[in-house]
Amino acid sequence: MYTEQDLSAITAQLRKRWIIVGAICLVLLAGIVYSFIIRVEPVTSGLTVVLGAVLIFGYDMFIKPLHRYAIFLRNALHGRRHTVECTYQGMDADISMVDGVRYYSMSVQQQDDDGDPFERLFYWDAQRPLPQAQPGDKLRVTYHDRMVTDLSIG
Repeated sequence: MYTEQDLSAITAQLRKRWIIVGAICLVLLAGIVYSFIIRVEPVTSGLTVVLGAVLIFGYDMFIKPLHRYAIFLRNALHGRRHTVECTYQGMDADISMVDGVRYYSMSVQQQDDDGDPFERLFYWDAQRPLPQAQPGDKLRVTYHDRMVTDLSIG
C-alpha cells in the first residue's frame, strides 16, 4: 500500500516547504538587522513580531502536518508490523486526527486465543481510497501500532 517513492516524495515536499519558510524568515531577519543597525526601534519590533508569527504559522500550517505524515510513512515502511485475520464490521464516516495524521476509524471483529470474538479498532489513512469491503467480509490486515499499512479482502 505504501512505497519508498511515497516517502521520498513527502520528504522532498517537506524540504521545499522548509526552504520557502526559511527564505521568508531570512528576508525578515535581514530587515530586522538593517533596522537595528539604523536604529529604527518600531520597525525592528514590528519585523520581530512578524518573524515570530511567520515561524509559528509556517511551521504549524505547512510543515508540521507533512512532518507527521512522513513519520507515519517511515513507521509504516520500516517499523514493526503485525498481520491479523479478522472480519470487517464497518468504517466510521468521520475523520479522526491521531498523532497529527488524518484517519478513518475501521472496526473489525477478531477472535482471541480461546476463540471468543472481540471488537478491534484500526485507523485507515484518510488520504487513501476507502477499502471496498462489505460488513462480514474476511480481511487480512497488516498494521503498525493501530494504523493499517496493508489490507487484503478475502
